[in-house]
Amino acid sequence: MKIIPQYEPYLDQREADNLAQCIKDNWITGGKRVKEFESRMAKLTGAKHAIACCNGTMALYVGLKAMGIGEGDKVIVPDFTFVASANSVVMAGAEPVFCDIDSKSFCMSDKLVDSVIKDKKVKAIMPVGIYGNSPDMDEICLLAKNEGFGIIEDVAQDIRVTWDGKHLGTFGDVGCMSFYADKTICLGEGGMVFTDDDDLAERVVRLLNQGRTKRGWYVHETIGFNFRTSDLHAAVGLAQLDKLDEIVGKKKAHEELYRDLLADTEQVEFPKIDERCFNVPFRHNILVKSPDKLSKYLDSVGIGNLRFFYPLHRQPCYKYLNYNDKIFPNAMKIYSRGLSLPSSVKLTDSDIDYVCDHIRRFCKGK
Repeated sequence: MKIIPQYEPYLDQREADNLAQCIKDNWITGGKRVKEFESRMAKLTGAKHAIACCNGTMALYVGLKAMGIGEGDKVIVPDFTFVASANSVVMAGAEPVFCDIDSKSFCMSDKLVDSVIKDKKVKAIMPVGIYGNSPDMDEICLLAKNEGFGIIEDVAQDIRVTWDGKHLGTFGDVGCMSFYADKTICLGEGGMVFTDDDDLAERVVRLLNQGRTKRGWYVHETIGFNFRTSDLHAAVGLAQLDKLDEIVGKKKAHEELYRDLLADTEQVEFPKIDERCFNVPFRHNILVKSPDKLSKYLDSVGIGNLRFFYPLHRQPCYKYLNYNDKIFPNAMKIYSRGLSLPSSVKLTDSDIDYVCDHIRRFCKGK
């Protein structure tokens, strides 16, 4: 039986060569490769500062702490996102406040944030670029300005994603990206904090570097931790950046092929992309009536797939917040219909054709 995984990282000899050079140079901790990776990411996004760290969750944590978010504060988080968005808020000592999402983009909406901003303890909002799509950042920024909120962008899934020509992660006070193995580019584990604010950047560096701004000395101005990354991780990241245009091109082409092949399948719906957003599909997603049944069928024929993110208000770990489904009709609707299809850059056209053929068969009851 043919096996098509839901995702595989796109690694080849280029990553192996970069790693081998690290070993040859006998330098595997943070050094010149981390600095080069940061510099290239700053240039790519247009951010003044791009600061590498160990993973995306820690990027969110240090971003929140650098913004002064802590005990007694609240941060508005979309109900439909990976759990790390909310966990980082709890880790910072604050409380996440969940809001519903826009039913078309699957992202935070300023109109739905309005329903939860009455609490005076709300200090920041966390718009999330979901699956490589963008919230309406014009409206989000206007709302934050009017209400006096800080903005911490969770752009874990959004390298090369822009809103009206501006890279996600550069609209707010800070932006936070992930380079986990399933992301558009990966380091195995890795994260990045973006900011244009010099003071915020310095606080981020201190938080992830044991309370100091320099390496190799033992004077620690503030309390910090070790959330750094290494030249080994950056070596992989540099090879991935060299392939970024190729990766983005393939992801866009794969998304177009999925949409073309399933265009006449009435039971299948695709997410809507605003014309102001240049999206880079983190995953190729569809909405269907019975995603659980389709998932089981695809599993039976060797096709990897994933259900959508489980709404945060339903997560067992957030049961204590006492939310109910009625507050989040859009998040519940999207989750109840969503399925992620194979999304690796390594997919061939024949792989996608095979996947779509089985989806059509399922929808026709065959």
